[in-house]
Amino acid sequence: MSVTVELKGEKELQRALNLASVEAQARVGKAVLKTAVNLRTDVIRRIQRGPATGRTYELTNPTRTHQASAKGEAPATDQGGLVGSIKFNKVGPMTATVGSEIVYAAALEFGHDYGKGRIIEPRPYFTPAVEAARDEYIKSIEEALIEVIR
Repeated sequence: MSVTVELKGEKELQRALNLASVEAQARVGKAVLKTAVNLRTDVIRRIQRGPATGRTYELTNPTRTHQASAKGEAPATDQGGLVGSIKFNKVGPMTATVGSEIVYAAALEFGHDYGKGRIIEPRPYFTPAVEAARDEYIKSIEEALIEVIR
């Protein structure tokens, strides 16, 4: 599961920016990267610090008590596997991805039916982080372009 931070119409914008300046490309690219890094940080923060009001249970190997998240809350971190899997990757001059390759990342975000009555209700952590980043992302792109125009 991953989220891609990119500009719609990137190719058209790239052509226009090529005509404008290398500086414009660099500033917009920097805004995209900043948004992706901040998105990764927010996703991790939601997992590590979100409320955990679900059931409490004992686990072994290692022995510990775990307070789970409830339906609708970001997943509660236990041993850090999900947090450790959240990666950032620059894939182009104006594109970066933030995501996780572990199987249960999407199951936690969207919920999953494992069968035999074993259902994980959605524990969204990516979607709220993306929604929270949207306005700041747009603002940073606008500011980057305004700086070049001045």
